[in-house]
Amino acid sequence: MNLFEELDSFLERAYAPYSGFRVASIVVTTEGKIYRGVNVESVAYPTTMCAERNAVFHAVAEGVKPGEIAEVHILARNEAGAYVTAFPCGSCRQVIAEQSRGKATIHIYRGEREVEMHSIASLLPFHFASLD
Repeated sequence: MNLFEELDSFLERAYAPYSGFRVASIVVTTEGKIYRGVNVESVAYPTTMCAERNAVFHAVAEGVKPGEIAEVHILARNEAGAYVTAFPCGSCRQVIAEQSRGKATIHIYRGEREVEMHSIASLLPFHFASLD
């Protein structure tokens, strides 16, 4: 599934006044439902939220259960407005791994026709497992 256009339009909603680095993410469930997120920066940097976790948390808040997240799509633009490859950070990888039960495919866009796909297991092979 190529969600480039939707991600691109959603990038404008990112709040990145400090870094200028805008990120949009879309989570797709096993049932095909879509949940969106953008990065939201804060002057108190540790309180900044990544787009990927924002999208996953939105899905969870709407009732998506662990194991129901199938895909995570990511598009980023730097301060100059150029598309850049942006892999999920370690915290996002852990949340994606846990909420997908290690089965999500990550789609990382650098343009409409430039997309890399990786399994979350390859990006975080030894994630902490949930207790259930």
